[in-house]
Amino acid sequence: TVYEGELVGMILATELLKGERNVKSVSLGLDNKAAIQATTAFKSGPGHYLMDIFHDNLRKALLHHKLGQMRIRWTPGHIGIPGNEEADEEAREAVK
Repeated sequence: TVYEGELVGMILATELLKGERNVKSVSLGLDNKAAIQATTAFKSGPGHYLMDIFHDNLRKALLHHKLGQMRIRWTPGHIGIPGNEEADEEAREAVK
């Protein structure tokens, strides 16, 4: 689903964060409000395995870079946001 693709994209973002140096702050833009809302649900449940992976990766990345938080913000889909369409396509491909 598109939702699962968005979650996979979030997981990939945390994986990429691990390899970065000198990180001062982190901001993640998403165009899927359901995925953003799911980030606050820390209880595991059926079908919640992707969000569990995201939370685990995020916790490790924040500890590694000594950061307190990641800013997650909504961005309008396909409306002048550089790279957004490419990110959507990558997310779709990742869940195939």
